[in-house]
Amino acid sequence: MLTKFRIAGITMALILLSQISSAVMFQLDETRSGNFSDSGPKEGSIIWKVNLTGLVGSSPVVWNGKVYVSNWYGWGNWNPGLYSIDAFTGRIVWVNGNITGASTPAIYNGTLFTGSLSGKLYAVNASTGEIVWEKTLERSPEWWGIASSPLVYNGKVYVLTFSDGTLHVLDLNGNEIWNVTTGNRVNQYVSPSAVNGMILFAGNSTSSMLYSVWENGSVAWTFPADGMITGTPSVGYGKVFFATENRLYALNLNGSEYWSMAFNGTISSPAIAYGKVFAGSMDGRLYCINASSGDVLWTFDANGKIYSSPAVADGAVYFATNVPDGTVYALNAENGTLLWSYSMNPPEGAYYNIMSSPFVYGGRMFIGADDGYLYAFGKNPVIWSGEVELSREKVQITLKDGGIAEVDGHSAIAALWKASILGNFSVEIVNSSWGLYVESIAGIEPSGLDGWMYWVNYPDEPMPSVGAADYILENGDRLVFYFGSYDPDTWELGKPDQSDHVVVINVSLSSTVWEGEVILEPGSINITLGDGNKATVNGLSALAALWIASQLGGFSVTIKNTSWGLYVESVADIAPNESHYWLYWVDYPDKPFPSVGAADYIMSDGDTLIFYFGYYNSTTWEPISPDGSPYIVKIHVRIAGAEITHLNVSDGIRGGHAMANASVRGFVGGWYVIVVSGTNDNGDSIAGVSVVRLSAGESITVPVIISIPQQAQTGTYRLYAGVYRLSEYPERVIDIYGSADCEVR
Repeated sequence: MLTKFRIAGITMALILLSQISSAVMFQLDETRSGNFSDSGPKEGSIIWKVNLTGLVGSSPVVWNGKVYVSNWYGWGNWNPGLYSIDAFTGRIVWVNGNITGASTPAIYNGTLFTGSLSGKLYAVNASTGEIVWEKTLERSPEWWGIASSPLVYNGKVYVLTFSDGTLHVLDLNGNEIWNVTTGNRVNQYVSPSAVNGMILFAGNSTSSMLYSVWENGSVAWTFPADGMITGTPSVGYGKVFFATENRLYALNLNGSEYWSMAFNGTISSPAIAYGKVFAGSMDGRLYCINASSGDVLWTFDANGKIYSSPAVADGAVYFATNVPDGTVYALNAENGTLLWSYSMNPPEGAYYNIMSSPFVYGGRMFIGADDGYLYAFGKNPVIWSGEVELSREKVQITLKDGGIAEVDGHSAIAALWKASILGNFSVEIVNSSWGLYVESIAGIEPSGLDGWMYWVNYPDEPMPSVGAADYILENGDRLVFYFGSYDPDTWELGKPDQSDHVVVINVSLSSTVWEGEVILEPGSINITLGDGNKATVNGLSALAALWIASQLGGFSVTIKNTSWGLYVESVADIAPNESHYWLYWVDYPDKPFPSVGAADYIMSDGDTLIFYFGYYNSTTWEPISPDGSPYIVKIHVRIAGAEITHLNVSDGIRGGHAMANASVRGFVGGWYVIVVSGTNDNGDSIAGVSVVRLSAGESITVPVIISIPQQAQTGTYRLYAGVYRLSEYPERVIDIYGSADCEVR
């Protein structure tokens, strides 16, 4: 399907990728080859790690941009469960606390299949974490339950139970179709694999054997092994590779031995790539073996036994060690030289073993550990990551050419602009014929077909089809600006998890359109109605406070004259809908909802006035409170307590004084401070202060003695009068009047 997109503002076309339909599972696919087509990290930086609180013995798998892994057994505040984690950010998407264990999930067509400590096999909706069905298969779960990792192959689910060496096959709805019981205990961690219609698994009848059965359950062949089979069989180059306690085998697909070698095997399953077999051993070595001849090409001595199954990607092989100081290794797959390593470094007495196996996806490598964390390794592409709170207030953006653009406060480009201020990184935005365009971030400029793009809630939602200035965000959105490539042949864009440079913004929308202080004065003010006419309202009314706030805050207010009086129709371009409209409340929740319109409610000094987008209860007709309203204007009301109406000042002499008379009118009764002060042209100053008590409505003339220092320069001083509430002096002036001249001799 073809749909339009924008590269941070440029309209192009994108072929949306279809939903992944092939299964992903332990060691990537049904052959358990561990051969990943993605590139892996060539450096050992931790991009993120997330605490799953319990031992992470399960291996992670990645499907549709999410990492799926479970924990088993924990300590303290252990939160058991099967986890879905955003592969890009490390954010936990969901947890199903009913499912825990060491079984690595298999995911097919949106359904996740995994074993559990309870001995049940679960099918789970991979998007929501909800259980689709469950089936008890292991009747003697002991400590492990079903630790075997399910195989999904040709529309069926295969899983091995350890207590009786039974391979169970179920349809996708959880109905068991058939099973093959070998009768005796097998290693609890081994899993089935598949090739050419054959299912391969470890069994134990009279001795340990590798079984091959056809998809109908009939046995194709069996191969007696020297010792218990410890690892899952892997398939590649027309051969089956598997390890026992004593040997590593290569079999032909007809069950005949091709070669074998002495080998101290573990639950580590071989990886097959580049004509080689990569296998971890109990002796602490990773072996690289020629798949055709069985010759050892090189070995690497790790810091202890290897239970982790190697993963190979882009010329590197990844694995980890199951020792108290569990260590993750990346080697050159050609010659075994160390690319990087990362040790858990446990505190004294702690054991941070690693049994989990690596999974490679999008340039990253994911692995769990017994310290309770899931790790994502790779080159850290994040320029900045954090939360940005947005409001409905317009945001002014400085463009590259020095111009100013005003954008919606909830837009993606506003979020980027605010993030750049918080994170102290540069953003260059240009105004082009197609709109505002993000040209560079943190000094990273476009080159050829590479440029800055953005995506909201990747990968759960499609790429936006409008520019960043026009995309309106919602609360909880995850916004990513990333440096990506455009392929002109396929019309395909790069994705955030493939980028070397990203800005990750977690969006929090403030319900506050505007909050601030408004000073009201007695008298009346004129307001402009939505139809262009004028209306006169009391200067101390709630409606007057909203009107003044709109002028201060730069947001729109539409007021309509109706049969029941003046009515606030919209605020900040937010108009009423089927359920919500603009209401107001004074001093919520301490006072009741007002019983008069906003034009008739007279405010008092110190009131908190809230205009909010709300509604009335349809049954009781009680107004819903401002709590939870999506849009709020919060006004802290001050009444101009007094004003200066006149000022005259006498002349004075140095070392003496001058006399000022300030006429003051009180609106609110109380104590006030009158200050008369000023300077000459050279910056010398003179001042005087008086204190007076006023009653509401009282007007008096207050004398103020102005001291003139002996050192004061002669000449003309320009003086002003200010009035303060005594309790607020000298921080907050109510009114300033002036000027008047004073000649100093």
